[in-house]
Amino acid sequence: MSDTSHGAGWWIASDGKWYPPHLHPDAPSRASAQDAEQPGRDVTSDDGSGSPAGQPAPPGSAAWVPPPGAAPPYGPAPAYGPAPAYGAAPPYGAAPPYGAAPGYGAAAAYGSPPPWGPTGGYGAPPGYGQPAPYGAPPGYAYPPAWGVPPGLYVDEVLRVPLAAWWKRLVAILIDWMIVGLSTLVIALVFAAALGPSSTNQPRQSSAGATFGALVAFWLILALPGAIYFAALNGSNRGQTVGKMALGIAVRDAQTATPIGFWRALGRNLITLLFSIPLSIPYILDSLAPLWDRRRQAWHDKVARSVVVDVRP
Repeated sequence: MSDTSHGAGWWIASDGKWYPPHLHPDAPSRASAQDAEQPGRDVTSDDGSGSPAGQPAPPGSAAWVPPPGAAPPYGPAPAYGPAPAYGAAPPYGAAPPYGAAPGYGAAAAYGSPPPWGPTGGYGAPPGYGQPAPYGAPPGYAYPPAWGVPPGLYVDEVLRVPLAAWWKRLVAILIDWMIVGLSTLVIALVFAAALGPSSTNQPRQSSAGATFGALVAFWLILALPGAIYFAALNGSNRGQTVGKMALGIAVRDAQTATPIGFWRALGRNLITLLFSIPLSIPYILDSLAPLWDRRRQAWHDKVARSVVVDVRP
């Protein structure tokens, strides 16, 4: 036996069982009083539900109303009927028709766009003319706008300043001091190797030996100087130690480039030849830059060189 009621109006009999309201002995009188309070109760006998008058309509019938607070029964799902036909599928590869696009009215006319045509010309680029000839390498050419300082002579071919005669004289004196010290050491070694000559030899033999010794001595002294001047004057700098001190250099007379070792060697050997006959040709050769148009000595003309001033 259960002590829990099965719903509103259910009553428990003397046998301990629960019974629905319509089986209660007072059902006819209670039914009339509860008609207004039971929204789920059927008040008609001809509602098609099959329940007697005054009895609640069974759930699921057309007259049944759920009591307040009760969840409605789900029952069978409503029938939606057949799905609408969308027509035949478009063939593969063809885009499905979307119908005509809704018309938004004609767009406002902004007038015809201006014709593009060719763009405006910027004109021909300014002509730069022919490039100026390079002439002497950078660093040697003397800018004409600055003017020529007093006492400076600019070569008409290379457009570079030429070395003054006094600078060439001081530079060669410095170089002779350097070459003289080295040749002095060589001469002492050579004299020690020959030793004292024998006094028993005839005078003619002694004179011939002396002349040969002088020629050999002269060649030995000339060889270090020739190598010294050829190596330094023919280098890229074109400067001996004396020329470095005075800021002058030997350059090619047409291109202002270095003259190289062999041309520098020939340039020096010519001065040695000029010094043999009493050194008079050598003196004239050394003074030639004083009156020459390009300040060239005779050995410069033979070697096609000039001496330029790199620190005017």
